[in-house]
Amino acid sequence: MSDALLPPLALHGWYMLTQFVTLVPSDHGASDDDRTARLRGLADLLAGWSDLGDDGWSGLYGMVGGGSDYMLLHLRPDLDGLGEAERALRRHPSIHDVAVTGDYLSVVELGLYGHTLGLARRAEEEGVEPGTEAWQERVNELLADQVGRDYTRHRLYPRQPDAMPYVCFYPMNKRRNPGQNWYTRSLAERARLMQEHGRTGRSWAGKVSQIISGSVGLDDWEWAVTLFSGDPIHFKELVTQMRYDEVTSVYGEFGPFVVGRRVATDELAAELTG
Repeated sequence: MSDALLPPLALHGWYMLTQFVTLVPSDHGASDDDRTARLRGLADLLAGWSDLGDDGWSGLYGMVGGGSDYMLLHLRPDLDGLGEAERALRRHPSIHDVAVTGDYLSVVELGLYGHTLGLARRAEEEGVEPGTEAWQERVNELLADQVGRDYTRHRLYPRQPDAMPYVCFYPMNKRRNPGQNWYTRSLAERARLMQEHGRTGRSWAGKVSQIISGSVGLDDWEWAVTLFSGDPIHFKELVTQMRYDEVTSVYGEFGPFVVGRRVATDELAAELTG
């Protein structure tokens, strides 16, 4: 396998389902008390999902713009767990009061560009070809070493910082145009560009927290980015700065951006019932 075609190794954490929800106008022929009871029941359900320990969490966000009233974010250990949450919402009596207008499926991802490049160079020196049993042994050792690190666990099983209630979500791709194809660049070039991009992101530590989730083969885009901050202007400033990184200016394609604020657990019932 040539250097250009060698994909980066990656570690995966919680599966993630992002749902966009709109309140259905009240049926004036129905009891307002019944509607309020249903929405309070929904609030209780979501409150119970706000912290599931090692089994993940869910959060509700009031959106500003974007065409939806709310965004629901669910993180679970496996795809089946997301399916259970999705079906629980569909079967809930509040289905008469809320409508899911869109969703996005991904899995939290930590790309190992630099580590893959280092492994490939050592393997070349030792005469080990990618795809062989000897290569896979080295891959397994590298992944086992990385997965046990505190930094890795923090990235793969993220929590929203309490001091960062605002959220920004958007999907993105790497371009595959003639003469501008990310997937035909050498691994060394891809690793260099991602390292530069990572430096930009790290310069915002303490102001912005992020979840990078992969969706190749899971949804219509290749990645989703979920940002948290205590000040929404940081989203504009960070994304603007990253536009000047080569990996973004040359290879980045972006879907719609949506922004909102998390609804605190003890405010869910009041928020949903108005």
